[in-house]
Amino acid sequence: MADVTYHLAPDRNTLRRLRDVARGAAPADLVISGGALANVFTGELQEGWGLAVAAGRVAFVGPDAEVHARVGEGNGRVDLAGDVVAPGLIEGHTHLTRVRVSDFADAQVCAGVTTTVVESMEYAAILGPESLRLFLAEAAQTAGRLLYTISGLIMIDPEQSSRLNADDWIQLLDSPGVVGVGEIYWADLLRGHERSERLIEAALARGLAVSGHGAGARPAGINAMAASGVGSDHEGIDADDLLQRLRVGLHALARHGATRQDLPAIAHLWQRGAIDLSRLGLVTDGVEPSDLAEGRSLNIVVAKAVELGLPPVSALRLASRNVAEHFGLGRWLGGLGAGMLADVVVLPRAGGSIGFQPRLVLVSGRRPEPSPPSRYPDWLSQTTRLGVLPAALLERPPSGCWRAMELQTSTVTREVESDGRSDLLCLCLGRDGSGRGFRGLLRGFGLRTAAVAISSPWELNAALIVGEAPTEMALAARRLEELGGGVVVTREGCVEAEYAAPVAGLYSVKPLNEVVSEVAAVNCAMRTLGCTSPNPILTLETLTTGAIPFLRIFPGGYRRLRDGAILGLEWESTVSV
Repeated sequence: MADVTYHLAPDRNTLRRLRDVARGAAPADLVISGGALANVFTGELQEGWGLAVAAGRVAFVGPDAEVHARVGEGNGRVDLAGDVVAPGLIEGHTHLTRVRVSDFADAQVCAGVTTTVVESMEYAAILGPESLRLFLAEAAQTAGRLLYTISGLIMIDPEQSSRLNADDWIQLLDSPGVVGVGEIYWADLLRGHERSERLIEAALARGLAVSGHGAGARPAGINAMAASGVGSDHEGIDADDLLQRLRVGLHALARHGATRQDLPAIAHLWQRGAIDLSRLGLVTDGVEPSDLAEGRSLNIVVAKAVELGLPPVSALRLASRNVAEHFGLGRWLGGLGAGMLADVVVLPRAGGSIGFQPRLVLVSGRRPEPSPPSRYPDWLSQTTRLGVLPAALLERPPSGCWRAMELQTSTVTREVESDGRSDLLCLCLGRDGSGRGFRGLLRGFGLRTAAVAISSPWELNAALIVGEAPTEMALAARRLEELGGGVVVTREGCVEAEYAAPVAGLYSVKPLNEVVSEVAAVNCAMRTLGCTSPNPILTLETLTTGAIPFLRIFPGGYRRLRDGAILGLEWESTVSV
C-alpha cells in the first residue's frame, strides 16, 4: 500500500537503517545495477551506476562495485541488463476521467507514473467535501501514490456556487494526501473571488501549493495571478507563454494530453536558447481511457519532449524532480538520492535510445499490487435526477435575433447572433430534480438528425441535452436518467450508443477496457451523425466551464467569461453581472 500523506519524511529508526546501509555497515533490502542511472539532480546519465534500497528508500547511490558491496544474504536484486534506472514519474496536474479510481491508479503505474496529483473539481460541486474524503480513503489502497488538490470552487452558476462553503473545504487541507489548492481561474480571482482567496490563504498558511489556471492571461494578469498567491500555471500554450510565467517566478507546467497538445509549440523554449528549466514541469492535464489502456500517460509526454530535442535525463527531470519541488515534496520524492523514497522505473534501452514504456516499476522499493476494484456507496449513484423536461425548454424559438454559442475550436466558443432556426438546441438542466434549466443554441457541433444527453459537463451539477428534435432530446434525457449518468446518443426513436457513468454521473463502475469500448462507440456515433469534433464528449463537457473562453452555458443562462456577465437567449437581453 502506498504512503499517501504529503508528510514523507522517515522516522529516526528508518534514518538509522538508511545510514547503516549507506556506510556499508548493513546489507540493503534490494540492489539495482548493471546499466545506467538517470540523475535528475545533475542531468547526467551515469553508466555503470546503480542504487541500494532499504526500508523502501534509496540508501546508497554509486558505482555498481560499491552497490554490490551492500548485497546481503537473501536480499533482492535487479539486473538492469544495460537498461536505465530512473525516478518514477510524477504527474503534477491531471483529472480523473470516466474510469474507476482503481483502474486509473493501476494504469498510471503501468506507465511509470508512481505519483499522481489529481484535481477534485469535477465532483466538488456535485457531491461536496464528503466525496473527496471517500476518494482520499480509496487512495490509501491503490497502486502508486495518489495525491489530491482541493478544488478552487469557481463555477459559472451563481446559484450552485452559493451553496459552497469555503470552511468545509479548508478543513480538508489538513487531510493526508492533500497537497494544495487546485487550478484557480485567474479572471475570477482578479475580480475578487472571496472563497478562492480564503482557500489560497489557508493553503499558504500550511505551506501547501496553489495552482492557477491562466488561460489567455497577458503579462499583467500573469503577474497579478502570481501576486495573489498562485505558484504554478499549466495554461501556457507556446514558448513565449511559458517564458512569461517563468520570468515572474511561477512554476510553468507544459501540457500535452487529452484537452490540448502543446509541446510542439512549447519546445522552442529549449530549442532556441539556454533557459533555466528548473521551474518547468511536464503534465497531461488529463488522459483519455483509451490512452490509459495502452500504457500512454505522462510517459508519452516525456517521450514527446525528447523527440522535440530535450535530452532524455532533462525530460525525466521535468516529469519528476521539478514537479515534486513545486509541491514542496522534493526532499523525499522525485529523484534517486539517498534517503528519498525508492519510486523507480527501469526504462529499456536499445541502439543508444531510451524507451519510456517501463519494464519494471517500483513504488517505495516494491512492485505494487493491483488496486482493489473501486466500490462506491449507493448515494454516489443517485445524483442524476432530471425529472420531466419542461416543455418550454424543448421548444425551438421562433425566427428572430437570438444568442448562440459557436464552437471556434473543439473547446473554445464565441458569442454569435442566431436566427433560432439553423442552430442546435442546447439545454442545460440541473441534475437535482428541480426542473431548473436554460434553453440555449449551439453552432458548429455538427450533429444532424440526432440528439445527445450527457451528465458530466465540467464544474456543474447539470446535464446537457443537445439536438434538433424535441422527441429525440427527451428520449436521450430519459435514458440518461435510467443509466444514472453518462452519455446517450439517440436517432429516429432509438438509442444509437450509450456509455453509463452512474458514479456522480461522472465515472463508470465497469473495468477500463469496457469503458474504452463504450466511450469509443459513443464518440463514433456522434461523428457518424455529423459531429466534427475529434472528441465530441470532451467538447460537450467543456461547454459549462469557466476555464475556457468565451461564452458558456449553465441552468440559469449564458455566462460571458470576459466580464462575468449573465446573458439570456434573446440577443438584446438584459445583462446582469
